[in-house]
Amino acid sequence: MTDTITIRPTPAAELERGMLIRHHGETRQILRVCDYGTQHVVIYWHDGTTTYRSDATLDVVVPPESDPEPEAESWPTEPIIRILDGHQDHRDIGGMVALRSSMYAYHLFSGGSDAGYIFRDSADDEIETWEDLSVVPTEAVRTLSRRLSELGIASPLSHDAAMARVVDAAEGLVQVADTGQDAD
Repeated sequence: MTDTITIRPTPAAELERGMLIRHHGETRQILRVCDYGTQHVVIYWHDGTTTYRSDATLDVVVPPESDPEPEAESWPTEPIIRILDGHQDHRDIGGMVALRSSMYAYHLFSGGSDAGYIFRDSADDEIETWEDLSVVPTEAVRTLSRRLSELGIASPLSHDAAMARVVDAAEGLVQVADTGQDAD
């Protein structure tokens, strides 16, 4: 780290409260600035005041520019995703399913077939948008489908009544999803 500061010559008439200026070899913060007549400015410090001509130039300390926040990299962290928009080399990989193989790579699948790997640090590979996927046991999906068909969805119900029937039918599926056993 260096002790270098950047200064900008500024007319006394343009000084404002809170600015830092170099004054007698020190960096000091201005508490208050007031006009004193038409040609002078009074600067108030913590330990006193100083009067300058309005056209006098003072060295204002320019605050250091903060380092910009690093741009969030577009790279998923979920174990299973469907890529909505992305490319591998110059090939579109939108619609492919990907399994995370490490924090730097995903294994791609297209239509159930192996489609290679995509690497985070490769300049030609990018996953721009994706959606998280969850694995659900096939039997749980079949049970839900069967219970929904038993509801007689064709019968007219209010939205709330229909939702209540779906929730009732799906309650037992928590056990199916957790244990893999049928809830019946």
